[in-house]
Amino acid sequence: MSLAAPLPTPAHPLTDASPFRWHSPEVSLSAGELWTPPVPAGLSTGDHGRALLRAARQAGAPDACVVGALPFHPDEPAALAVAPTPDRAAPRPQPPGALSQPLLLRDGQSVPSAAEFETMVERAVQAIRAGALEKVVLGRLLHLDLGGPPPCVTALVDRLAVRHPAGFTFALRLPGRPDRTLVGASPELLVCKCGATVTLRPMAGTRARHPDPRTDGALAADLLGSAKDRAEHAVMVEAIRSALAPLCRTLDVPDRPNVTSTATLWHLVTPITAELRDPACSVLDVVERLHPTPAVGGVPGAAARAFIREHEPFARGLFAGAVGWCDARGDGEWAVTIRCAEIGAQAVRLFAGAGVVGDSVPALERAETAAKFRTMLDALGLDARTLGGAL
Repeated sequence: MSLAAPLPTPAHPLTDASPFRWHSPEVSLSAGELWTPPVPAGLSTGDHGRALLRAARQAGAPDACVVGALPFHPDEPAALAVAPTPDRAAPRPQPPGALSQPLLLRDGQSVPSAAEFETMVERAVQAIRAGALEKVVLGRLLHLDLGGPPPCVTALVDRLAVRHPAGFTFALRLPGRPDRTLVGASPELLVCKCGATVTLRPMAGTRARHPDPRTDGALAADLLGSAKDRAEHAVMVEAIRSALAPLCRTLDVPDRPNVTSTATLWHLVTPITAELRDPACSVLDVVERLHPTPAVGGVPGAAARAFIREHEPFARGLFAGAVGWCDARGDGEWAVTIRCAEIGAQAVRLFAGAGVVGDSVPALERAETAAKFRTMLDALGLDARTLGGAL
């Protein structure tokens, strides 16, 4: 049996990149082609991955990886494919990683608008105070209508990887949509599995960085001491502990979070390590248990997802989902699909969200999403000030 042909290659600049690239602190991986063998409908995430790997072995590719992304809503289809011959020794990007030409914009709009987002936050606060929810993460899109060619994906990924070496940089040409590429630099590790050991770095609680070191340090200290942010973070950690515990022989969850930084933001983070009861458990089985975490959905999970579907005026799709890879042993790395964008030939869509709790201030939550957009805006070479009221 021979592998099917790789994804078709349309004639526009988005095809300058490999169909899949991944850079983390531990692994650089790229795939020169992707294959999407048919699998039965209705499979769990773990079984979907095993079916893809089984098809690869039958086709003579025993060292294949499953790569791709999972949607935010678990009942929507995944964007998973087989990388028949992944390059696990892909070179790490080196400076300057600059874009070859400025990105020309025709227009930039927030969906919902900044004012509408604040109204949505206020509705969520009312629902939380009424007892319908404990927390919900609300998002918005920044739609950039291009007035020229799309960004070079290779240069964009290189630039993100150089600027965010401690993060998880990815590019995925979407299976079935080769005119769309999902690109981002997530700071949040959903789960890494190596043998029986799994590690997680869940994040919740954010402050924007400041160029003045003294002010920047004060912002980090304010975040670490914030009762509101600590409470939001604790809800997420407890939900992850409860979801993960049935799979684990040991589970180490620190009592207090730390602060960690990206180039643009401070976050509260709790590093978690565990040993699985069954080493044959796939990383995708663990992802299925965890995703979506309260960091992108809320608590209770089902009620938060229902609120999001009812109130957000767009379909999240792969935004706030999970992205990564799983090898033939079931090991791999998966990150939360945040600080990301979908690149098209004529438009770029960015996503950002903010966690809403009972004492959230709508204007501050809106400002948090604006700060989170900066990761991709900076990589695209765009000054947030040029977008005016859109942020």
